[in-house]
Amino acid sequence: MNTTAIHQPIIKLKSQIESHLQWGESSVWNNYDFEKLSEQITEKTSVSLSVSTLKRIFGKVSYKSEPSMTTLNALAQFLDYEDWRDFLVKNTENTEVLPPRIIPTPPVPSPSLTPLTTGFWNRQRWALVTLAVVSLSIFGFYFLSSKPKYNPNDFNFSSKTILTQGLPNSVIFDFDASNANPQDSVFISQSWDVRRKVLVNKNDKHHSSIYYYPGYFRAKLMIGKEIIKEHDIQIKTDGWLGVVEADWGIEPLYFKQSDIVNKTFVEVNRELLQKYDVSLHPTPPKIRLFNQKDIKGIMTDNFTFETELKSGPDEGNNACQKVTVLLQAKNDIMIIPLTKVGCVGDISLAAFGYYVASDKADLSGFGCTPSDWTKLRIECKQGEMKLFVNNKLAYTAKVTNTPTDIIGVQYRFNGTGAVRNTWLEGKDEKIVF
Repeated sequence: MNTTAIHQPIIKLKSQIESHLQWGESSVWNNYDFEKLSEQITEKTSVSLSVSTLKRIFGKVSYKSEPSMTTLNALAQFLDYEDWRDFLVKNTENTEVLPPRIIPTPPVPSPSLTPLTTGFWNRQRWALVTLAVVSLSIFGFYFLSSKPKYNPNDFNFSSKTILTQGLPNSVIFDFDASNANPQDSVFISQSWDVRRKVLVNKNDKHHSSIYYYPGYFRAKLMIGKEIIKEHDIQIKTDGWLGVVEADWGIEPLYFKQSDIVNKTFVEVNRELLQKYDVSLHPTPPKIRLFNQKDIKGIMTDNFTFETELKSGPDEGNNACQKVTVLLQAKNDIMIIPLTKVGCVGDISLAAFGYYVASDKADLSGFGCTPSDWTKLRIECKQGEMKLFVNNKLAYTAKVTNTPTDIIGVQYRFNGTGAVRNTWLEGKDEKIVF
């Protein structure tokens, strides 16, 4: 790294990271240490710094250019500073020395003005100049920030999935961001959640990512906070898929399809969890069941959906036995809660643009006995939606988003759970899951 004005602050920053981690001096860290540091930074800041970037920062790999502001901000935030500027302010002994301030010589007072009058007019003049500068700065900031910095036509962004269906699945992103300014950071976001973005080199051409869960995602090429290009990616299952959920970026536990599917229902039971050494105590595992495919023509504003489900016993800290049913659509989703009757005070419903929470609405209709088979039915015609739980009307809602295709279902259980008799019907087609 060049000896620049920010060289000393970076040394201080690295020293503080070493003290924070307690792994010894970074000069003895190996590749595993940098991988672990990268994971911790992503978890803490939602910014992914590659191992090679961290090695350059810590002097394991030589390079000529200075770190990007995004990299410095992420490292500072990892240490609980607001950003790189906040780090510099709170470590003033390492900030660069500013040139001596030149104080302008005050004008010689006019013979016709007294010293008191001259001071008054000087103060007025400087106040007006300061006000004008501040006003122009604010105007310039908002004017410039409201205009896109880049032309999307100057960039390319596309992708291809390795598998047509099945999980996990890798996606190869092809991009050209060479027209980005050297001081700007380039990111690829795998989905709608732009916090989960990966820093890439603007001069690279390819980036690979693993998708551990199925769904319909909108990947984005970003420069700073500006979205330059985006496109959709669908990750499909090969029939039913059951997993034990893991933290973002970590591979979940996948069950074999033969473990969860039989002639009458799909189930993750206690015996299966014991087979994979998954404990129900004290916190039950988060189980997900998926069935997502390339369905066309069953739209979010005109469909009927029916399913039956049940949760396992209220073991561990699973007293409410909350179950969530999701209808996944192209860039849209419906999320229906089911829970014990006594727990309906802390649930919410999302329905293709419609959202309501129990703190402002009566959602008691979604209360049930989750350990018994519970029937959920949704009837939607021209955007008007009726939701039934065990054949009783639980809630009515109205689709507000633009209609799009429904592509599959998902269930979320705290601990064991089962699903049966699931189907989806549109105007001209019926899908039996």
